[in-house]
Amino acid sequence: MATIDERLARVERPRSNAGVWCKRLSFFAIPYFVIVVLAHRTGNIDTIPVFWMLGVGVLILVAALALGARGFLDLWNNGHEAGLNSAQGMFVAILLLLPFLYFGGKSLILPPLYDISSDLEDAPQYDTVLELRTESMNAIGGPTDQARDLQLRAYPKISARRYPLGEARVFKAVVELIGDKDWTILTTNTEQGKAPIDDEGSGLVAKPTSDSNGLPLRLTLPNYRPAKRIQITPSADTFESQQISPVGRQDVESEDAQQERYVEAVASSLLFGFESDVVIRLIEEEEGTLVDMRSNSRFGPHDLGANASIIIDFMSELDTTLQGLGEGT
Repeated sequence: MATIDERLARVERPRSNAGVWCKRLSFFAIPYFVIVVLAHRTGNIDTIPVFWMLGVGVLILVAALALGARGFLDLWNNGHEAGLNSAQGMFVAILLLLPFLYFGGKSLILPPLYDISSDLEDAPQYDTVLELRTESMNAIGGPTDQARDLQLRAYPKISARRYPLGEARVFKAVVELIGDKDWTILTTNTEQGKAPIDDEGSGLVAKPTSDSNGLPLRLTLPNYRPAKRIQITPSADTFESQQISPVGRQDVESEDAQQERYVEAVASSLLFGFESDVVIRLIEEEEGTLVDMRSNSRFGPHDLGANASIIIDFMSELDTTLQGLGEGT
């Protein structure tokens, strides 16, 4: 007479290989993406290879979904054991695909821009960062007429600011805010980064940094360049930051030699660590300080709205930081 184990063996359902591999691939993708992201953020992998590696990861997840669907089909048609493996694998695959679906949706909705500026007529110019950018990176130039129209329609909130405060006070707030965001300020090549960033008492010290290729980032701060224009309209009686349109500015001639002060920094995205070069321009006027900002992605024809978010968030936080400091400053 057959034992219980023998009877169970007779009715044991065959296992679906598709369901098994669905779970294996989706769970394999977890450490795969973690390794790729960490390797890029630590500078062990350059950005362009990361794009390809992320694409391979997406293909792995799509394959896992296809195998999961086949596993459920085997379960439905042949009664194969596949339901649990397929469900677990497809759940993990969909979860990992959500960020890519989100960014893919943004690429369809937002315009293909990678260089955003609060001044579309006379954008703030980069200096030392040009020496660090390679031919494979996005070009830095003036916006085309098409790019201007796309930015104005997609990001109407982007604008410069004018504060009824001295340039030194605004500069200090700008540098401190950059530090709070953990952006990399392009600094001097002084030994061990001992050089102070500015002379107005911010208390910040330049830190030695390097780019993804290990090249030193060198820039003397503060950096001064001749100004091309001056605009004077605000009243300093009360503190109120004035938003300045990116286009349609009027130049004002002045006999006084004015200076533009620049701060350059590198901002990294939160998840993947993709870098954007940021330049902030401060122009001291008779009754305040004008602040312009520009952000340019190093790689990719589409920034997925990242540079616009960098500028909008920074300007909003700068407004908050300087609010109420107009009187007596």
